[in-house]
Amino acid sequence: MIDKNIIRILKQEQKRLEDIISRAEKGLSHAPDGNVLVKRYKKGIQFYYREDPKDRNGIYMPSAERKRAIALVQKAYDRKVLAAAKEQWKELAVFLSKFDPDALMNVFEKESELRQKLLKPYELPDKQFVEAWEAAEYERKPFPDNTPVHCTEREERVRSKSEVMIANALRKEKIPYRYECPLRLGNQMIHPDFTVLRVRDRKEIYWEHLGMMDDTEYRNTAFQRICMYEANGIFPGDQLIITFETYRMPLNAAVIQQMIRHYFG
Repeated sequence: MIDKNIIRILKQEQKRLEDIISRAEKGLSHAPDGNVLVKRYKKGIQFYYREDPKDRNGIYMPSAERKRAIALVQKAYDRKVLAAAKEQWKELAVFLSKFDPDALMNVFEKESELRQKLLKPYELPDKQFVEAWEAAEYERKPFPDNTPVHCTEREERVRSKSEVMIANALRKEKIPYRYECPLRLGNQMIHPDFTVLRVRDRKEIYWEHLGMMDDTEYRNTAFQRICMYEANGIFPGDQLIITFETYRMPLNAAVIQQMIRHYFG
């Protein structure tokens, strides 16, 4: 499955190249005429000015002209960078004009509904993939008796008001998620607070909300849990989202939105 974010990344790369092209052209517009030959001399270097690039010797530039000599060295470098950046930009432009990340899925979508039912597609369209992912059944952790009831907008029970906020924010952004879906890490089974599907690359991301970080025992358990993720190749900032709160510093909606934009934007 191709990460559709690749198109955005490549367009960002084009903009980066455009900035480099602009800077190189500006530098060249202020560069002195001519070229320079740089030679090693004892423990230092010497500069030789050349009007004609075919001139193999040039005219010696004394130390008083060192600034102009360095400007000519920069000029030669800027020319090479400008040529390379323009070539890369052109190659990206050609690629982006022809590349369709949905090409394989479009083959399936163009089949008739009757034929689709008979096929085993190599890649499901996003809509059908998400529907199948959300429809998968799993066993949730039971809730202890006499614990507070917190329900999300899609009428599922969670364990805290903060988890309600996270679930509702994901739902608002139409990001598929499962609450406390079992996950095997090594020889242990855990239940991440949220297993979230990033549709663009169909990657499952785990979201743990650590809601009692001012409690020493809870904090130690949370630390062990994070270490367990890391020992199994799931790292914060990549496939693991971690949010925190204490009694004095509760989770707020702004932090949740920042996480969603960073991981799913």
